[in-house]
Amino acid sequence: MSTPHKRAQYSQRGPVPQDVISAVEFELPPLPLPAGTARVAVLAAPINPSDVLTLTGEYGLLPPLPAVGGNEGVGRVLEVSGDVAGLAPGTMVLLPVGCGTWTTHLDLPAKALVPLPDGVDPVQVSMLTVNPPTALLMLRDFVDLQPGDWVIQNAANSAVGGYLVQLAKLRGINTINVVRRASAIEAVQAAGAEHVIVDAEDLPKRVREKVGDVAIKLGIDCVGGVSTENLARCLAEGGTPGELRRDERRALHDLAALFRVP
Repeated sequence: MSTPHKRAQYSQRGPVPQDVISAVEFELPPLPLPAGTARVAVLAAPINPSDVLTLTGEYGLLPPLPAVGGNEGVGRVLEVSGDVAGLAPGTMVLLPVGCGTWTTHLDLPAKALVPLPDGVDPVQVSMLTVNPPTALLMLRDFVDLQPGDWVIQNAANSAVGGYLVQLAKLRGINTINVVRRASAIEAVQAAGAEHVIVDAEDLPKRVREKVGDVAIKLGIDCVGGVSTENLARCLAEGGTPGELRRDERRALHDLAALFRVP
């Protein structure tokens, strides 16, 4: 007897996420697959804060109900329709953003899948689609940064902040990393950050004491309020403040290529 297929599905939203979502069994459509389709077994799918906010109705982009939870993940191709080329069964793939990844299986457009190299850890790769592209785009799209340039970010102990530190280091870009409590400093340093400072009204003064009178070209803010003002006052004349956004798809192939670098 085959193992039943399951997905985490919800038909309403509410303040307590676990009260509105539950595991339900479902049947996959019979083979053969429609043209241009791949059947994928989901290997790993993380839980992000945005997933929780989607369940409570507080996220900025909400899927129609009923919906399946999960915005990102990784899977392995089981079957492809006869017209699909270049995507063989057994290939590990990134799943498209927002496809409802909290499930055992998905039928998806083959062209929406990003093939990954053999040997990568599916748990690690499953977290590639949301936060790393956000960090990459923040470094790439606002200012033409060159090796040796300086960037400052707040919430540096966030997932995006950690990726930004690592991606900046690969490009030779210096980062100043602002956190809201001293207890967060050690974790940010462990992620590779050299300069970590606790946020306060005198942040510009303490930045100068830490790194000297450098020209900070880009400030990346994901806190808002007074923290945004503190960050902006650290920028050089003509520097650019940027706010985090979720335009991940454009960067997926760039990030997948990182896994191929020796």
